[in-house]
Amino acid sequence: MKKSMEKKKRINARTIVMYVFLVVMGLIFAMPMAFTLLSSVKTKAQIFANPFSLPEVPKFSNYIVAWVEANMSRYFINSILQAGATVIILAVAATMAAYVLSRFDFKGSKFLLLFFTIGMMIPMHTVLVPISYLIGAMNLKNNIGALVLIYVAFSLPFSILVMTNFMKGINQSLEEAAVIDGASYFQIYRKVMIPLSVPAISTISIFNFLSAWNNILFPLLFINNKNLKPISLGLLNFNGERGSDYGPLMAAIVITVFLPLVLYLLFQEKVEGGLTAGAVKG
Repeated sequence: MKKSMEKKKRINARTIVMYVFLVVMGLIFAMPMAFTLLSSVKTKAQIFANPFSLPEVPKFSNYIVAWVEANMSRYFINSILQAGATVIILAVAATMAAYVLSRFDFKGSKFLLLFFTIGMMIPMHTVLVPISYLIGAMNLKNNIGALVLIYVAFSLPFSILVMTNFMKGINQSLEEAAVIDGASYFQIYRKVMIPLSVPAISTISIFNFLSAWNNILFPLLFINNKNLKPISLGLLNFNGERGSDYGPLMAAIVITVFLPLVLYLLFQEKVEGGLTAGAVKG
């Protein structure tokens, strides 16, 4: 009896320590976000006077300056188009490839999966020179389609690996039933595999969206046209042009992180479910 009581006390003490640690870490990570949000509706003088105080009169005009005068609205739309196209292409390509690799045992299937896995090990910076040469030789600078294809190329190995592992965990009896009903391979892919793979598709889509949305290296190299720049590059330019105007700068940062944060919060459960690829049994 004494041993069980002591064990309970140890467990309770551990739980308290864990929760205290998590609360402290949560506050540490929340502080920069709170500072940015509060500063986005303050004047420069108020930000320096008391960084974490509530503004006496919220200055929402900072958002108007960032959205209209700094052209963040255009950058925002450009990023949605680029990231959206990237997500759609990757979802289609990765699910099709994963269906074949997870369900068809053919000569070279294991090599193909290994080939895509190796693609995850190639650092982005090691291929900048050949990519820059190709973009220049093919006259594809300031071309959104070329930028999207670069994003797709770098995100495809991860997407295929996640989707393949997930589809391997789907019970094959569902496909057998569909075959008995006269379904073709494409119908099985579209009507059986895709609906069951929604958690994994959500996972890769969120990660691919964030990767395309936040990427600044490739747009910096290949996009010179101001009307085609994504929001990450727009924020960099804003910092260079109006770096001392902290209120609108913080508003621009809030605009930049708002959509990815909302999307992640909305699809958080599906993302977590997709990361446990292969655990789902039909």
